[in-house]
Amino acid sequence: MPTFLYPETCTCPPHARYSCGHCWHDQCLDCGFCTAGGCVCRCEYGLGFQPGRVPACGPEFWLGAHHPRWLATTGVPLMVSRRSLAGRRTLPRAAAQWVLDSGGFTELSLNGGWTIPAYQYAREVRSFRDQIGNLVWAAPQDWMCEDHILARTGLTVAEHQARTVGNYLDLKSIDDTLDIIPVVQGQTIADYERCLALYDQAGVNLSAQPLVGVGSICRRQSTAEASEILGTLAEAGLRLHGFGLKLDGLRTSADHLASADSLAWSFDARRSAPLPGHDHKSCANCVHWAMRWRQRVLDVLHGPRQMTFSLKEAA
Repeated sequence: MPTFLYPETCTCPPHARYSCGHCWHDQCLDCGFCTAGGCVCRCEYGLGFQPGRVPACGPEFWLGAHHPRWLATTGVPLMVSRRSLAGRRTLPRAAAQWVLDSGGFTELSLNGGWTIPAYQYAREVRSFRDQIGNLVWAAPQDWMCEDHILARTGLTVAEHQARTVGNYLDLKSIDDTLDIIPVVQGQTIADYERCLALYDQAGVNLSAQPLVGVGSICRRQSTAEASEILGTLAEAGLRLHGFGLKLDGLRTSADHLASADSLAWSFDARRSAPLPGHDHKSCANCVHWAMRWRQRVLDVLHGPRQMTFSLKEAA
């Protein structure tokens, strides 16, 4: 551990400190619960990064996180799945803003449908908002439209879209104080346009919403079609959030997005050797790897990019 003059007022032992020597101030490393405010170390020598340094312009990025305790310790905007929070006896206090993923992809993959009723999900979102704090928005219980998900549910794209819109309406009617964002689903551009029409028919003006999520694009984001879908939706006047985008998708579609999230760093780490000095088998759950990958994303989102244009304009 680097030499560091511990403050006389701090009694935290070395094992409860960052590698820079700065302490976690009464924070439990197991549950991530912070008992004293301002516990996040922002020293560039702590984890090899300086959290919070994000340019004022460009899409906002939410780093996908496996572990709820990261909410209390990293100090950067995170996306955390409902599946990792539900059922916990204690919840961390968030040191920075975060957003909630419903865990829909896993839910539909495992069960072929949602096993959690809307009223229970709304209750959980309310609990996370009030107990964890700093929750900006939550995803609804949407229905993805990838082919293997459709095969698992046995339903059509149109039915998945209807259920996605229906769940958003249900959640807002259960508790309209919850910041649930609407999500559009589909496979083709025509599908997404039909989903827009479903919201319009239900009286939801998506162009007036602070944010609209775009689902079912994460597995084809490197294709021109994915960029065209996002471009078409952006041209409709929507502020878009791209779910599960990787570096290629962010690089080609950043101009269409207000925000994006990604857990791709974990998949990248799983296929790579651990960082030097790390004794775990892989860095797939490693905050050091996640933060270095986050910096790469920010460089893509806020650095110079080749201008993109709609295929409709080229026609």
